[in-house]
Amino acid sequence: MAVFRVRSVSALVLLGSLGCSSGGEHGAGAGERRNSGGTDASTPSSSGASGGASAAGGATGSSGGVSGSTSSAGASGTPGTGGVAGASGSSGASGSGGSANGSGGATNLDGGAAPRVSPWGIASSASSSRALGSWAPAIRATGITWLRGFDASNTDMNLTIAATNGLDVSGILIFSGPGASQTFPVADPTGWSNYVTTSVTQCKGRVHDWEVWNEPPNFTDDKTPTSYATIVKSGYDAAKAVDSTVQIGLAAQSNHVNWLEQTILAGGADHFDYVTVHPYEILGLVASGFEGEYMAVVPTIRKMLAKDDPARASAPVWFTEIGEPVDGSITAEHQAETVVKAYTMGIAEGVEHVHWFEGIDGDSGPFGLIDASGRTRPSYAALATLISKLGQFPDYVGWVLLNDRDYGFVFDGTSSTVLVTWTPPGATDTVAMSETVAVIEASTGTTTNGTSVSLTNSPSIVSGDLASLKTTAAQNRRRPFPWGGDFSTATAVSYRAGSPDAGLHPLTAATLVTVDGGPARDESTSYGVSFAVDPNFLSYTTTPVTITAVVRANGAGAAGFNLKYESTSGSSSTGSWYGVPGSDQWYTQTWTITDDQFVGKWGYNFTFDSDSTDNSNYSIQSVTVAKK
Repeated sequence: MAVFRVRSVSALVLLGSLGCSSGGEHGAGAGERRNSGGTDASTPSSSGASGGASAAGGATGSSGGVSGSTSSAGASGTPGTGGVAGASGSSGASGSGGSANGSGGATNLDGGAAPRVSPWGIASSASSSRALGSWAPAIRATGITWLRGFDASNTDMNLTIAATNGLDVSGILIFSGPGASQTFPVADPTGWSNYVTTSVTQCKGRVHDWEVWNEPPNFTDDKTPTSYATIVKSGYDAAKAVDSTVQIGLAAQSNHVNWLEQTILAGGADHFDYVTVHPYEILGLVASGFEGEYMAVVPTIRKMLAKDDPARASAPVWFTEIGEPVDGSITAEHQAETVVKAYTMGIAEGVEHVHWFEGIDGDSGPFGLIDASGRTRPSYAALATLISKLGQFPDYVGWVLLNDRDYGFVFDGTSSTVLVTWTPPGATDTVAMSETVAVIEASTGTTTNGTSVSLTNSPSIVSGDLASLKTTAAQNRRRPFPWGGDFSTATAVSYRAGSPDAGLHPLTAATLVTVDGGPARDESTSYGVSFAVDPNFLSYTTTPVTITAVVRANGAGAAGFNLKYESTSGSSSTGSWYGVPGSDQWYTQTWTITDDQFVGKWGYNFTFDSDSTDNSNYSIQSVTVAKK
């Protein structure tokens, strides 16, 4: 099975006694929507996502709206210099725009025109949230304008800090009752409703967006979607009774679309305004060429909503946690590359707010844009540069394939057309331009000018007129996003050892060997191999398929596996162990699956699971998924 980095779970700070003043002097008044401006403020907003992995938990504090006419949020150092101590200088947007963060989304479910919103956000660990004042000015200086969660032990102080620094804050509703273990409070419905009522009442006018729980079914003893639906429904009703314009978020760990669906079917339908997911694992695969999987998160959720809750089909999708630690093989430069890709593609696929985890290193590890000593990492400067180029309200035009292989995402930027582009993993390329352009290398900040662009897998930010690219991008925007080709009308996708993937992608690089004069994928050193189906071929919709593997034992050792896959019940197995018959020839095995629901919760759809290397003494020639 694929192994993903998991950040440690720290003690969560519960949103309890808020002490939140109900006045609106620090933000928009109750019912007033922020971020509806049509032009960018002087300092563009930025975004971050608190994250780690499936077991990650951000600070579960309350949050308050923050918008001011002028926010003093400067840092003593400029992006990339390493100096972030102290709040000196004004980096807030002047004028009535304030922090310019919206919360309504692409569609205002309460009626009326939806405001433009800023996608740039950050999230915090429990420990970092307790020192918000020490790092909020530096984070705001990047252009970030959204903060997810904070320490609720001193709510009013933290909301004031956020407001002073031009940060709007979204809240997390989490409550288990006095003396109870952390679990969905279905046994105390009155306590839960009273808690929600008190929270929304005390923070009316300062908090407009409330997420129900932190990445469920994590952080609860009761892990049933029925129980979660119960508290979502009653929480929604309680919140709306106080303020009909407040927005309630339906939440899930990772990209757990099945959890969201089961919650909706269990009674949560029409009792939420936006959806939040934490797709850490999918982001972690982008450097391996899984951009197509990342770009499918929002479209897959939209398919589910259209089927199960049509009234919420256009509900905004937020990434309230996403991130990558600087640890082990992940360098600070690599984190900078990931930051740029995470925001660029998130905005391109329609994510309303992207929240990087986190602003400064906390008790979850080295995830911050700023390290524990207060020095900025390259990711800090990279994100600040991206925000300055795309502006507070990025205007996505569409995607291109440069030289028919390099991904490019085109935006109408603050002063010119902007192209964010990179090559496939391990590749380099040179792209001729029809004009002189400015090129910023994201991980280093190096800037050059020329009529060609030298590309690597590290993203480059290119600005210029780019008229022809802009035209192509606009034409491509509604077309299937390519992942080694367009498989939207294919009847089958396949992987063949030693050949380019044809719509079916193994998560891990192959150890290729030669068997009978041809290439094969040796699995003897792995516990199993997982595959992702191109989302344009099949995602969410249950369609009967066959999965066919051509395999061969490597010798006399044990060789076999279980086929496990994403299904309508979450995950399933074919129920029987397949033992590879022998090493004398290639053997073909076919399974028929009728309850598939491929959504990429962890970034893949099915696995050949051998349990251990004791049973994985076999090789793969090919794997094919075909619609019946």
